[in-house]
Amino acid sequence: MNEDIQKLHIQAGLVIGQEKICGKKINYATEDKAAAYAEQMNSKASTRNTLEGYPCAFCQGWHVGKEMSRSELESYLLD
Repeated sequence: MNEDIQKLHIQAGLVIGQEKICGKKINYATEDKAAAYAEQMNSKASTRNTLEGYPCAFCQGWHVGKEMSRSELESYLLD
């Protein structure tokens, strides 16, 4: 993930809130570990949305969640 998108994830995460962004999610120590898990889940037929690893603004780790486009991330900053 490029640095620009990482920053957007952090900024949007602060707006969205800790419970939804961090909450009870698994904390991966590195981007690579979160990305590997997301890839594993994306290969399953039962996965409804494309998943991605993202940096957490609260625990400084990485989590896995629904993939968000740049425009989706930016929309949280406009509210």
